[in-house]
Amino acid sequence: MMSHSEWRILVKEAAGKLTAAGIEQAHAEATRLWCAVSGQDLSQWVLNSGPISPNLIKEYRDAVRRRARHEPFHYIVGVREFMGLNFHVDSRVLIPRPETEHLVERLLADVPQKPLIIVDVGTGSGAIAVCLVHFGWSGWRVIATDVSEEALAVAQLNAKNLLKRGHIDFVHGDLLTGILEPIDIVVANLPYVTEEDGEDCSPELSYEPRMALYAPEDGLQTIARLIEQMPSRLKPGGRVYLEVGIGQSDWVEKKLMAQGLTVLPRTRDLAGIDRVVAARNHAATGEFS
Repeated sequence: MMSHSEWRILVKEAAGKLTAAGIEQAHAEATRLWCAVSGQDLSQWVLNSGPISPNLIKEYRDAVRRRARHEPFHYIVGVREFMGLNFHVDSRVLIPRPETEHLVERLLADVPQKPLIIVDVGTGSGAIAVCLVHFGWSGWRVIATDVSEEALAVAQLNAKNLLKRGHIDFVHGDLLTGILEPIDIVVANLPYVTEEDGEDCSPELSYEPRMALYAPEDGLQTIARLIEQMPSRLKPGGRVYLEVGIGQSDWVEKKLMAQGLTVLPRTRDLAGIDRVVAARNHAATGEFS
């Protein structure tokens, strides 16, 4: 059995393998993997003493081998932090990105404390829907849809694990299929990456579900399909909030206006990129705000 102090040797060995595989910041990645697999933070390993079990060593080396193949860190450890909550993630769902926090924060700031129907389209891991219930007003009715039954299973697991109050109605279907009632708020982080752009990105993307990442027609086909449903699905004065990619905001706003919606101010991310596009349906006399 390896002595406790030799965890540094394991991490150094792992960092070498990750460096050889082209993983950036290999030592930091190796250390993070060690802490995640062992269930203890770095300070505990520095201060404590005691033997390291062979099972832990094997589990760690298995994790390092997976990371060396460029499997995403968050799939290996099974957790992704989003807005302070730890979401379960695996290859059935897209890993939540920090940029999407701007979308949730925009809704939490905009949407009034009234009985409203909010639909998270393409919920994936459920990050948006769960955060709206967790941080938002208890009177909102939150519905989450996804075309993937596997993704819905992950979202339902996260709702069960993370929500101490409220609940989410889950609906299997393409975009708004299966939702019959008029909607106050539509929020969506739909696929907006082109296949060509994906080829230039990190190899880690190859592990994530393609249907959650890529869309035809410059990455805008799925977003366009949803926008075309807005005039008939949104209540008078209802709103839609969309996460978009670099350089897509102008096109998305024109598409929204072509459907008769009134464009609202954009939200930029920390890099100054237009990340959230929003619009309001006609008939402001029925607007919720």
